[in-house]
Amino acid sequence: MQWLSEFGIWIGGGTLLFCVVIAFYYLRKNRKAPSTDDRVNLTIAIGQLPQKPVVTEPFRLEIYGSPVRIRALVLAPIGRGQMLPDKEHFGNILNHFVPNFTDILEAHQPIFRQWPEQLSSSGFIQSFFNNLAIPNKGQGTIWCSIAGKIEVIGASYLIGMVCSTDIPNSLSQITVQHPGQWLDILRVHQS
Repeated sequence: MQWLSEFGIWIGGGTLLFCVVIAFYYLRKNRKAPSTDDRVNLTIAIGQLPQKPVVTEPFRLEIYGSPVRIRALVLAPIGRGQMLPDKEHFGNILNHFVPNFTDILEAHQPIFRQWPEQLSSSGFIQSFFNNLAIPNKGQGTIWCSIAGKIEVIGASYLIGMVCSTDIPNSLSQITVQHPGQWLDILRVHQS
């Protein structure tokens, strides 16, 4: 009789194991893979943007002394699990980054993209430059791009901009090594 109870334990254990394997199979099979709708579009098709003149009023924005127009702006949080604040707070971040920046953006009318969290500044910068279809990386064209980290009221964010000039320039791709370097690169002049 003892062999009958041991046989029952083996049958019960085998049945339980079989149910666990079947449940695992169906859960794994029905797990939703990220669809193309769930992924963020990181590319910016610069070649499809119409040429527009540099805006100088009410403010003129310069990169290394060359007047530019912002054509695309990308913002991303830095760090795992971080998020950008609500859109109504973007003005506070951007105007702290560069005084009157929201007025500049209103005049320039760039494409705006929010990117998901980025684990490092260098990874964001590389990804930003890689997702731009700028011929010759901008060298000798009207295009240039700039990317780096900004610090605003105790928080850090990543920002990337694609800009155009009225004439071909030598600006190319500019990597901002530390947040304080933005002040050396960008200048805002009121007209």
